[in-house]
Amino acid sequence: MRREQTTVRPAASPRSGFAERHRATREAVLASQWGRLIAAMVESVQAKGYSATTLSDIVGRARVSRSTFYEHFANKEECFVEAVHTGIDIVATRIAEELAQLPPDADALAKIRSIVDTYCEMVAAEPDFANVVLVESFKVDQAAVAYRDLAVDRFAELYRAFYNQARAADPALPEPADDLIALIPEAIGERTRRTLVSDGPARVPELAPLFVDFAATVLGLRC
Repeated sequence: MRREQTTVRPAASPRSGFAERHRATREAVLASQWGRLIAAMVESVQAKGYSATTLSDIVGRARVSRSTFYEHFANKEECFVEAVHTGIDIVATRIAEELAQLPPDADALAKIRSIVDTYCEMVAAEPDFANVVLVESFKVDQAAVAYRDLAVDRFAELYRAFYNQARAADPALPEPADDLIALIPEAIGERTRRTLVSDGPARVPELAPLFVDFAATVLGLRC
């Protein structure tokens, strides 16, 4: 039985309707007072760093009172943790929605390309959230890091599911260990972090073909 082929593309390009679907997702999450406070936290951390961000910065950017802030969060740290959680959820939602755009008979590699492209495009589209999740969370709060680690585990489960689909079609595929599969999102996340810091978020979509090739190689989907 033929194995699925890996085609390395020169760069990820915006897909039809992606920007509109992302805009709808973002607005649905951040339209409330709670969402404005989250957005204000993220923007302030991007501009000043977490340590320099004050409650006045957050409520000023969100255009709400301090009492409104305390209706939603106990302190600045809790608001930051929720910002990390929100950033991860926005990406996870977009990935699920883009996967749903694929035809029902899409193979494992098509699904891998979809989640990698979506992830990379989201980093470029939401650089402030990407900075909070991939860079600042490690400097600030263990609870924030725990959310990030949970997201990595969820990605690993997706890669395992896609591998299982490929192996059902081709039982000759070698079976990688779960720990090896878990390294796929961990390595992708670390390379993304380094690129954010050194080159900026606009460069991340250029990494999508590399990430797809790496995932396909680990899962044994390359010829």
